[in-house]
Amino acid sequence: QVFFVYAGGLGMIDGMGPTTFLQKSGLSNRNVAFLRDPKVKYFDEGISDEIVDLEGVIDWHQQFLAENPHITDVYCVGNSFGGWAALFFGYILAVKKVFAFAPAGHWGRDMLADLLKDSNGVTDYEIMYSTEIADDKRFAETYDGYPNMKLFVNNKYDHLLMRGLLLDSAL
Repeated sequence: QVFFVYAGGLGMIDGMGPTTFLQKSGLSNRNVAFLRDPKVKYFDEGISDEIVDLEGVIDWHQQFLAENPHITDVYCVGNSFGGWAALFFGYILAVKKVFAFAPAGHWGRDMLADLLKDSNGVTDYEIMYSTEIADDKRFAETYDGYPNMKLFVNNKYDHLLMRGLLLDSAL
């Protein structure tokens, strides 16, 4: 199995750097690809000098999976802006499951609404969010009733859900 982990807008997972997050979450002993959008533009401007646009990022994912046919279980995980990315790439790649924590981004929400309304036939989605954060609530509840979509409310940690769950050993 492999986990694609997508960072939030600042390149972190709820204020934690990649290594800290992987160690605290228990993912450090798994196959992981950690990605971030350094410009926070929905990957439209790519992730590097070699991967310059969204199509290139999609191609990178698809090539990685094609070159590793032994990987049969693929998951996408992300928080905040990274939650949007997990939902998007999870759908496009038809991964087994997506875990999105407090996903965010107005433009991304609208784009995903059109995309996710039709099942890709494979992916299950779990969105955890706080109803006390208006933008998080609006984003998550846009997808209420969508195919294979489960919404979970957690008002204990506000937008920093993953951090709170990790600190409480509940993730």
